[in-house]
Amino acid sequence: MSTFLDITQGVATGRTGKIMSGGQMVDACSSGVPITTIINPGSSYSLRFPNWGDIGYRILPNANFSIELSGGNTGELQKITIIIQQPITGNCEAVWPENIQWDEKPFVDSRIGYVSIFEIIWDGLGNYYGRMIYG
Repeated sequence: MSTFLDITQGVATGRTGKIMSGGQMVDACSSGVPITTIINPGSSYSLRFPNWGDIGYRILPNANFSIELSGGNTGELQKITIIIQQPITGNCEAVWPENIQWDEKPFVDSRIGYVSIFEIIWDGLGNYYGRMIYG
């Protein structure tokens, strides 16, 4: 079993080996996956895997847009959860990167107010895998 938080040397060290501040320690021990809300992303938006752990993105589009992926730590399994919520006008479609291996072709429901949820996994070896969770 790997240690997520090591305090044996009198300081808190995260799993990446970096010394953590008091606030980072509280967040690491008491919070869930952070989520970033993106309002009106424009024609494209880059979603980045965090320096460690998982992250979520809530996208509120106002037009069709493409998603780009970047990041992912070598040797670390990481996950991005993507929530796409249609505006009151609906009809916003997402174009996914070609380097994602999907279990089924992704579908973003473009009806007014509908929510679609996806999960993208980084395998730690350079590959992205995607699946639809809801929608």
